[in-house]
Amino acid sequence: MKKRHSIALRIFALFMALGCIAIGMVVSNVVTLQHLASSSETWGQKQLPVMVAAAKFAELGGQITTDATHLALAKSASALQEANQSLQNTLPKLSSLDPQKLSPKHHQEMQRLASELKENIRKIYANTEQKLLIQERQQQLRQQLYWAQIDFVDEVIPLTEESQFNLGLLMDKLEKSQVLSKSEFASLQFESNSQSQLLKLEADVNLVLDLLQRVSLFSSQTDILAAQSMIDETMVTIYQQISALKPLPSTVTIRQIASQLNDHVTGSNTPIQRALRVLSLDEGNQELLAQNRALIQSIRQFISEAVREAEAQATNTASSITDIVNTSRTQLNVTIGTIAILTIFVALYLKNQLLSRLATVLRSMRHLAQGELQTPLKIAGQDEVASLAHATNVFNQTARQLRQRTSALEEKNHQLLDEIEQRQQAENNLKETQEELVQAAKLAVLGQLTSGIVHEFSQPLAAIRSNSYLASQYLSKQQPEQAQEKLDRIERITDRATKLCQHLKSFARKTDDVTQRTYVYKAVINAIDLFTESLPEDWVTIDIPTDLCVRANEIRLEQVLVNAISNSLDAIQQRLGDDEFHPSISISAHQSTDWINLCITDNGCGMNQEQIDQIFEPFFTTKEVGSGLGLGMSITHNIIQDFGGTIFVQSEINKGTEVMVCLKPM
Repeated sequence: MKKRHSIALRIFALFMALGCIAIGMVVSNVVTLQHLASSSETWGQKQLPVMVAAAKFAELGGQITTDATHLALAKSASALQEANQSLQNTLPKLSSLDPQKLSPKHHQEMQRLASELKENIRKIYANTEQKLLIQERQQQLRQQLYWAQIDFVDEVIPLTEESQFNLGLLMDKLEKSQVLSKSEFASLQFESNSQSQLLKLEADVNLVLDLLQRVSLFSSQTDILAAQSMIDETMVTIYQQISALKPLPSTVTIRQIASQLNDHVTGSNTPIQRALRVLSLDEGNQELLAQNRALIQSIRQFISEAVREAEAQATNTASSITDIVNTSRTQLNVTIGTIAILTIFVALYLKNQLLSRLATVLRSMRHLAQGELQTPLKIAGQDEVASLAHATNVFNQTARQLRQRTSALEEKNHQLLDEIEQRQQAENNLKETQEELVQAAKLAVLGQLTSGIVHEFSQPLAAIRSNSYLASQYLSKQQPEQAQEKLDRIERITDRATKLCQHLKSFARKTDDVTQRTYVYKAVINAIDLFTESLPEDWVTIDIPTDLCVRANEIRLEQVLVNAISNSLDAIQQRLGDDEFHPSISISAHQSTDWINLCITDNGCGMNQEQIDQIFEPFFTTKEVGSGLGLGMSITHNIIQDFGGTIFVQSEINKGTEVMVCLKPM
């Protein structure tokens, strides 16, 4: 009986022996490593925490300085809260440094400095919060002053224009008659003085309003006080101009607006006072930031002293660790040498007892993988390698039988390839026939629309003839402008006819099957243009977004629409004799979750269920003989399938038909 897994047992025994020797040698190093661990523990518990505290403070100090600056310079309430929240998360970390990691004297002093730092942060937050409230009010006031300035300009411009108009009348009269009556001369002086006062008032009020709006943007107290002085001087002039304009009733509104400026330049809550308050708060924040930097520097000095003490102790510990490491290195070298010798012995055993025999089996299997049949292997022994050799011999025999069967299958494959080639040829012929049927359907539709197309061209030709005759008449009468108007009309008519010709040419030609971005609205309009004569505008309603796109081919989608509209027209024609019948064709499109649904609905004669079931069959038609080929809906169905979409038809007798086309969005 074969001994299964015998090789595994031998290898396991070798590695167990190797492991036992290695473990024995490693144990000898344990005592040395314990001394190393003891020294490292002393360093980790006493010196390392101090250095870690220093590193943490370096990180926290930089973060506190940055966040405090962000707190003082916050431009919005959200930025203020974000900086304050960051500081509230950071400051407790500074205070929570373990007292045992520093000397009691250093720790007590650091706690005092941290308390002062927290108080400064609180003051900066209060100052910045107050500054943001003032700036928000300044922003609102700037908006009010801006609209007050617009209202003032809207009021004063008509008055200055009226005064200018009156002056113009008097000056024209003076130019013509060279003399003015006493009353007219007085009016001239009055209008001149009024216009001068209005212009001065407009300039002064605009100056004050501009300064009030811009004062919040000044960055120095000198500029703000200079603006205050200029505003005070200008307000004196404004009061004088208001008094001078009192005789004019039409200036009551602008005088009121000018008088209201006093509310913005006097008192304790003016834009000037707010701007000064903001500067004061900014200066206070800068002083507090400077104090913070000094406090952080003081804390850093205390921690630096503790670090220097820890470094001195760490130097002694490092010297002790170095001695222990040297001893451990010697023991480790001995251990590695012993393990290397044992490893070489195991490698030689594996090579002679396993790898050489296994290589023979693998060589035979490699030849089998390349399709080369081999003679049976002869491997001695009763282990796993011998079992693998036996399995390889069985596989070799099986491969011989498989090669014989493969030859028979190859002959069958050649026969199948011939049949596939014949079927592909038949499929190509069928596709060519289908394309010819599609082109025939297009030409059939164009044939049905011939009368409308002829009318569409006959009207422009008649209009061109009439306008060309009129143009020649105008030219003979030396009236080039009227002649040019007629020639422009001829150009517009010819452009329209040219576009129609291009549209008919595009529709009639063969198109490729490439799908691309296609605008549904454009395709619908192009299709309706082919029915200009037979489809009145009041019959059709379109509800399609102009930017709605589908994955389709524009010409083939237009053919689908032409087939559907043509069928709707034929159905409506059969009901035109009914009383109270109002023809209607509705074309709409909307996007659902994964599809764009295009619906063509009419209120024609409709179909029964039997006709609906056969509507997509080739050569099926409900029209009279000679009126259609019965290919329109069949071709439509194939086109929509090529687009990857679906088409549905619902209809009721004497109620109408709905054709729904579902296409993929682009």
